[in-house]
Amino acid sequence: MSSTAEDRSSLSGDVPTISPTMRTLGFRTHVLLAVAAAIGLIASLGRPWYATAPETAAATYPGSSLAESLERLISDPTGTNGWDALGTWGTVLAALAAATGAGAVGCLVPSIQGVARELVRYGALACFAIVAWKALDHPADGTELRMGAVLAGVAALIACTSGSAASAAPLRRRTAYASR
Repeated sequence: MSSTAEDRSSLSGDVPTISPTMRTLGFRTHVLLAVAAAIGLIASLGRPWYATAPETAAATYPGSSLAESLERLISDPTGTNGWDALGTWGTVLAALAAATGAGAVGCLVPSIQGVARELVRYGALACFAIVAWKALDHPADGTELRMGAVLAGVAALIACTSGSAASAAPLRRRTAYASR
């Protein structure tokens, strides 16, 4: 015979338990993170995105070229910055990041929250799509990623997650001012 949830709860009624509470980030925190990610995305365009990979001798083990590539990704400050490497797409990415940041701030204003939430949601998604596309599709053979592209990817991911959380918040109503 199986016990029901009601039977089990009556058995554990005598035992004091502390149920853990789950804490989440608040609405204003998501807005702040989305704005910071948009600023970080624009700032990453000034950092090197791509650089020519050096000609190396035959590797002694298969992972050595990957390790050297990761080392250059983190520590090598040379390369083509995002504005030059992406060309027109750099301007599009900066405009979408600015629209994402403006939409996130707009989510704080009840009168424009409905439009602003769509702006932040789709702007952040478009930023992430462009960064992922440009990180996977190098401009020429023999080039490798640099820190600017990684920073842009992290910022776009934060903008997507925080922007979608801020845009998923319930709409706030405008409050009428009391007349005197």
